[in-house]
Amino acid sequence: MSRPPDLRLTDAAEADLAEIWAYVADDSSESTATRLLDKIHATFSRLQDFPLSGSERHQLAPDLRVAFHGGYAVYYLPTESEIVIVRVLHGARDAAAIADAGGFLK
Repeated sequence: MSRPPDLRLTDAAEADLAEIWAYVADDSSESTATRLLDKIHATFSRLQDFPLSGSERHQLAPDLRVAFHGGYAVYYLPTESEIVIVRVLHGARDAAAIADAGGFLK
């Protein structure tokens, strides 16, 4: 049985997660924010098991895919050796504008 691809988060994705945690902690509680991030990280693990399960988003960036957890979109690039989490954004964010500003480049 082959091993799942490695997981790597870009600096932008790490910043997105910190921003999500801070917003939810302020709006609700730290424990709620931590639970949400745990669930988003579970989505990352699922992508390691099923790298092509997300929908293609080639119009935003070559080979880009997206998977969802609740209201959050996990944008990622799958390869044979790794899954690169590029961004984690609330679904209300304008992904096309972010792409136009170069926000989905590695």
